[in-house]
Amino acid sequence: MLLSTAVSGAQPSEEARTQAGITALQSIKNSLTPAERKQSSQLVVEKRLRADKGLAGKLPEYRTGLGVSDAGTVAVDIKGAGQSLVDAVKAAGGSVRYASPAGAIRADLPLGAVDTIAGRGDVAEVKAASQAMTWNESAPQDRRQVAAKKSAAAALQVAEGDKAHGNDTARTKYGVTGAGQKVCVLSDGVKSLQASQTAGELPAVDVLPGQAGSGDEGTAMLEIIHDMAPGATLGFATAFTSEQSFADNIRALRTTGKCTIIVDDVSYFDESPFQDGPVAQAVNDVTAAGVLYFSSAGNSGNLTDGTSGYYEGDFRGSSSKISGITGTPHDFDPSGTTQLYNALSPNSVGRYVTLFWSDPWGKATSDYDLFVLNSSGSVVASSEGTQNGTQNPYEIAQVPASGSGFKVAVVKYSGADRFIALNVIRGRFVTSGSLKAFSTNGVTSGHSAAVNAFSVAAAPAAGAFGRALETGDPANPAGPFPGLFTAASKWERFTSDGRRHQFYNPDGSVITPGNVSSTGGATRNKPDITAADGVATSVSGFQPFFGTSAAAPSAAAIAALLKQGKPAATPAEIRNALTSTAIDLGAPGFDPVTGAGVIMTGPALAALGVAPK
Repeated sequence: MLLSTAVSGAQPSEEARTQAGITALQSIKNSLTPAERKQSSQLVVEKRLRADKGLAGKLPEYRTGLGVSDAGTVAVDIKGAGQSLVDAVKAAGGSVRYASPAGAIRADLPLGAVDTIAGRGDVAEVKAASQAMTWNESAPQDRRQVAAKKSAAAALQVAEGDKAHGNDTARTKYGVTGAGQKVCVLSDGVKSLQASQTAGELPAVDVLPGQAGSGDEGTAMLEIIHDMAPGATLGFATAFTSEQSFADNIRALRTTGKCTIIVDDVSYFDESPFQDGPVAQAVNDVTAAGVLYFSSAGNSGNLTDGTSGYYEGDFRGSSSKISGITGTPHDFDPSGTTQLYNALSPNSVGRYVTLFWSDPWGKATSDYDLFVLNSSGSVVASSEGTQNGTQNPYEIAQVPASGSGFKVAVVKYSGADRFIALNVIRGRFVTSGSLKAFSTNGVTSGHSAAVNAFSVAAAPAAGAFGRALETGDPANPAGPFPGLFTAASKWERFTSDGRRHQFYNPDGSVITPGNVSSTGGATRNKPDITAADGVATSVSGFQPFFGTSAAAPSAAAIAALLKQGKPAATPAEIRNALTSTAIDLGAPGFDPVTGAGVIMTGPALAALGVAPK
């Protein structure tokens, strides 16, 4: 008994662990050099931990989440332009992946050279490279499809959405195939493009020079489009080189590629929910020129199904303190009870957590920080960048890949109370012990929520998604194939919801001067429409193809039929035809999960005034 007591007494309390970790991290923030103030928190902390073993000892379970290669390099995004800067990166031992005239460079830089580059006068920022993901939802493969693909006598794979949307019969009735339209895809890559073409699954595809990318989701998306709009010509460019490259490729697909319809399934983690960033502005440019743009709404869950890992609302400062904190923690609980943490689900391990607040992009004057703690109170991840007038209102941290009992805290280090958005990407906030779960709707954001983009939610066309999103979840819904979607059809439980609150115009001017709280700004009804996922392709890893990554090309293909049916139709007329005839799946009228509902090809063609053949 005495031994047990002695051992127990030697263990730091949860409060002591929290205080030690946060005190150590805030000591870094309080001692930043001028060059470090231009850097993202992950870069600074990684360098400090490697250089100071004493500091590392105070944070034994902490991980920055920064990928450092065996050669000691890190992928970074540099805000700056010019050949002299490119030359400086190379002279410092780095390599440049992409340099845009818009003033953005993606490079691999030795960690030890980050201070040198950040210290230059022509550099405004050096941050850990913004990461991207596609909205494919992996599930156990249908072995029958895999076997069929390997069989020499196998028939071509046809996406089940072709039947579920009534697309096959509409093509025959109205004599449309998408001819005269060029539908172009932005995704990761088209690795097996040639194999799909050899198998007869795809025709020629116009790939922008040097923009084939890596991975194969683009190939699977192209197959869906070709199944549903076989007369359309096809194009592709990768969205994965960098965020600015993604934006540049959107514009290039219109100008160089001559695409009339563009679709993507990509999201960069730092795309602001409150203001159109570089990618959304590129979408604005091409839609203003008449292009129809479709984008995946995302697979981050929704409030209706209890799958949301998103929280937004006005910052509510608490008089209670988190040990070691300089600043004011956010109180998640709107009642009289104080709750300084939001707990994460078991399947949130390894996920990224982002924090945005309603300061203008590139001009944040309020400074907020993000902390991830484990069940013992140790700080295991954080993001504590400096915001003093020239930085972005954004922080990001990664939940460790193993462990349990994780929770997040938001702290206002300095400045004004703002509207905040907290997102555990593809994770979930849950009740855990005394902590209640606080989630909201509104996770659909970034360029998918651009005003004239079609943000596309997902509904299964055929079999149900093959795994539970979290242990104990109810069964996932199945689709109507070989029948049609009806009002009884269900959306995917993982599909992301809206609406999307905006506070700033793309140029940074405030929408409602003097009010960037929940009562200010403007709201966009996103997502716009719903389309089929869970469909067949011949591409390995996408058999079947689930996620809003599959829904967006399904919708784009239907739009190609409408554009052929009435070439002179304006984008507004196409939009009205799709939304006015969509089958309502959720609450009557627009709802924040499925938008106007699931689109149907035949009724949309009729509404557009296309005559049957």
